[in-house]
Order: sequence, then structure tokens, then C-alpha cells
Amino acid sequence: MDFSWHIITQWWPNILQALGVTVIIFIVAGLLSVLLGLIVGALPSFNNPVLTAASRIYVSIFRNTPLLVQLFFLFYGLPAVGIRMSPFVTGVLGITLNEGAFMAEIFRGNIQSINRGDWEAAKSLGLSHFQVLAFVILPQAVRDALPAVTGQLSIVIKDTSLLSLIMIVELTRVSNQIYTRLFDLTGFSVALILYVTLNILMTGLSEMLARRVQVRR
Repeated sequence: MDFSWHIITQWWPNILQALGVTVIIFIVAGLLSVLLGLIVGALPSFNNPVLTAASRIYVSIFRNTPLLVQLFFLFYGLPAVGIRMSPFVTGVLGITLNEGAFMAEIFRGNIQSINRGDWEAAKSLGLSHFQVLAFVILPQAVRDALPAVTGQLSIVIKDTSLLSLIMIVELTRVSNQIYTRLFDLTGFSVALILYVTLNILMTGLSEMLARRVQVRR
């Protein structure tokens, strides 16, 4: 693994700025994908054919097509019909839509695994279907889904590297710039270390959160 401290010192401001972009995109896209997944994953529980079909179509499209193709469609295809977005917005939207589909399946499975008796007991208290879902079912489903959601969020961090192909200057793009100009792999070595560090930090935070919300059954 190539490593040149001189290159790191010279390019450190660029690397640090790119790291900031990567972290911001991860946080924004990660939170939005979890929220989108939670909403879409909950739709089938309303037993409405239209909502169920809509959720299945969305999940099917975005789970079965590559993220890179989706990004290219958003970045290069939409301007052809007059819809233009900045690279940052395009990147966040692309990752959110893609990962939201995977999150939706995680949450849908956990919602459906909740004991039916919990639904009936809550409804017997006079709560509406939405209130039961929001205040009784979802808190349990979210808690149970934390390990799987954590694993999916680690993929979000890696997904950010694809955004270098739509003009976003994040870690991978800066690493490629260093290699293109200096023919040195130091940039990619630093990126590798930073990606691993981000994943370790994210995993540690999620495990701490899981321990805090864990409830003995």
C-alpha cells in the first residue's frame, strides 16, 4: 500500500474537505433513506391494495437496478426533460431512493413480525390504525430492525464513492485526482483508512444505541 507523507501533507486540505462532503452526504442520505424506508415499509400494513402495490413497485425498481444506473439517469437523463438538480442533490436523492428500497424491506419484515395480539390489544383501547402503527408497532419494529439497518447504513457509506462519477468531490474523487496527477496510490490508501474508520464509528454508535433501547422480552 503506497503511502507518502509528503503527498498527504500537500493534499490534506483537499482530503479533509472531501471527507466532510462524504460525511454530510452519508448523514443526510442515511437519515432520509431510513425515513423513506420506514414510510414505504409501513404502507402494506394499511391493507390498501393501491398503497401495497405502490410500495412493491418502488422496492422492485430500486432494489433490482444498480445504483450507478440510477445516478446516471437522475444526473444525465432528467435534464433532458427539463429537470435539473445540482450534483449534491442528485447524489443524495439517488442514494436515498436506492437505499430506501432496502430499508423498506427491512422495516416491512419487522412490522409484519410483530405479534398480532399487540395490534388487537391497542385497537381495543380505541386507537386508530395509524395511532396503533405509530405508537405501538413502529417503536418495536424499529428496535428490532436496528442491527439490519446498521448493516445497510454501512453500505450507504460505501455508496458515496459512486458519486465521484457525477462530479461530486468526495473521498474517492480526490483520491483519483491525486493518482491522476502524481501516479501515486497514497490518496486511495488514505481513503481506504477513512472509509474503514467511518464504518467502525457508525457501527459503534449504532451498537451503543441498540443497547440503550433494548428491552427484555
